[in-house]
Amino acid sequence: MKKIRNMVSSITIVLVALVLSACSSGVKDGAEDENKTVETRKITHELGEAEVSLNPKRVIVLEQGFTEVVAALGVKLVGVADDNKPERLPKEALKKIEGYKSVGQRSQPNLEVIRTLNPDLIIADLDRHKNIYEELEKIAPTVVLKNQDATYTDTVDVTKKIGEALGKKEDAEKLVADHNEKVNGIKNQLNKEKSVLFVSAGDEGVFDGNTSSFFLPSFLTGLGVNYALQDEKEVSKEMTVEQILKLNPDILIVSINEEEASVKEKMKDDKLWNQLTAVKEGKVFEVDHSDWSRRRSLLSINEIIPDLEKVIR
Repeated sequence: MKKIRNMVSSITIVLVALVLSACSSGVKDGAEDENKTVETRKITHELGEAEVSLNPKRVIVLEQGFTEVVAALGVKLVGVADDNKPERLPKEALKKIEGYKSVGQRSQPNLEVIRTLNPDLIIADLDRHKNIYEELEKIAPTVVLKNQDATYTDTVDVTKKIGEALGKKEDAEKLVADHNEKVNGIKNQLNKEKSVLFVSAGDEGVFDGNTSSFFLPSFLTGLGVNYALQDEKEVSKEMTVEQILKLNPDILIVSINEEEASVKEKMKDDKLWNQLTAVKEGKVFEVDHSDWSRRRSLLSINEIIPDLEKVIR
């Protein structure tokens, strides 16, 4: 009997040891999974630094110019601030980001929708989103860059920064190199003597005059084009026809939204309008506001280069 009891005790001890060992092993594995960290890179942006995963997979962008760059770099977008008007996004970009969810207005994105999409990276605009930056940062690493008030030079830098944040640095540099090649092809094709003014249509008789600090005019100025409205601080100024007449540009480019009527038609009986040199010489050009103003990306300039050659001549 004593031998049997000793044998049972030995078996019991072994079984207990095995159970404890298994439990210990389970806790260890769980702890390892729990402590497992995602590799990140530090991205410096307009409002600080963000720890972004090496290859973000669930990206949300809150400005149209950023949307184009991310799409061109082949990264899937789970959310876009598209003003609930996806038709305003360029067709090529739309093809690449099909299936994304709208997060509402660029000026006021829906934070609740953003939260439900569980992003691992948010790309926001400095001018539009600096006031909600802290809230965005609580949802996911947020990189804040310039787009709304960006100059052309800013946009070149932003393209590279987005590539860095997405782990697509070399691809972004190629985008810039390809763009530069296209730009070099028109440098000597544009008229450098005639003055140019770029405005956006507003209410009757009032226009949003884009200064030399705005995206497209800063690009033209960099190419040596004689741009009529110079300002190193403000990107736009409200202008009446009378104020435009004081500058009296040789070439007037007017951007209009798709739902708006022709400005030339609306203004055809306005006396001051008809005194403009650009009107007299048939040098008023109406262009799509989305392509020429809202997009603010190197890709948008690539697309309008053929038109620029025809307009500024």
